Amino acid sequence: MNISIIGGDLRIIKLAEMYAEENNVVYTYGLEKYFENNTNNKNIILCKNLKEAITNSKYIISSIPFTKDKINLNSPFTNNNITIEDLKNKVFDENGEKIFLAGGIPLEYYHQKKENKIDNIELVDLLEIEELTILNAIPTVEGTVKIAINEREETIHESNVLVCGFGRIGKILCDRFSKLGANIYCTARKDTDFAWIREKRYIPLKYSELQYYLNKIDIAINTVPHIVLGKEQLDLLNKDTLIIDLASSPGGVDTIYAKEIGLNAITALGIPGKEMPKTAAKYIKKIIDNIINQKKI
Repeated sequence: MNISIIGGDLRIIKLAEMYAEENNVVYTYGLEKYFENNTNNKNIILCKNLKEAITNSKYIISSIPFTKDKINLNSPFTNNNITIEDLKNKVFDENGEKIFLAGGIPLEYYHQKKENKIDNIELVDLLEIEELTILNAIPTVEGTVKIAINEREETIHESNVLVCGFGRIGKILCDRFSKLGANIYCTARKDTDFAWIREKRYIPLKYSELQYYLNKIDIAINTVPHIVLGKEQLDLLNKDTLIIDLASSPGGVDTIYAKEIGLNAITALGIPGKEMPKTAAKYIKKIIDNIINQKKI
């Protein structure tokens, strides 16, 4: 089977290696800074241009997340700018049946596909698949624990840990830090979330109540993609409080102000790709293999 892989971080590189080790021919573009010096596998082919990579395979896999600036493909292992517009046009220009898989595919891809009645190209947004988002939360949380251990001179045990948000990642964060002996404070908005927080014996907080507890917090972890720890809240934290912001842009922490007042505020995006790329690649491959197998039925 031929598979094309365009752009992506270290987990996408590990994914390419996994497919190549299974004797698939993997056409790559936008990964040359890694593969030029790190592979002898004859099944990994470095394409000279974007068109070559797209044309050679039915399955085209790209970045997770797809873009960080809404202009260029997320592709840290190339010196070339791959614009999402150019990629879109070249994919949609193909005549044969193609399945394009990436994480966070822009709406303009779907709009152009619909407006131009492009039926031979199927778009699969991997971040819309519930199983992958849950699995992806696991290395994110473990990477966060690693950051918390490395950045502090005290144990997690008996520390007061604030988790902002009780979504997929927030739930696992609370569980893992609790099992390490931390006292867990958790913010939420839904009544059902507050019920689960109480059931787990964590301390539930409304966002309006944060001001009364922030001076107790040793580690503050945010998962909410809008500001919840602004200037007013940051002023109430102790100077040795560690802040970890996991939320996608624009984030949930005013990190500029935090650093101005001497707080250790870390923006930790893309943890799976940086800290646990092989495990993250296994999860991605599992999902893609399921999709490929379903297409063969």
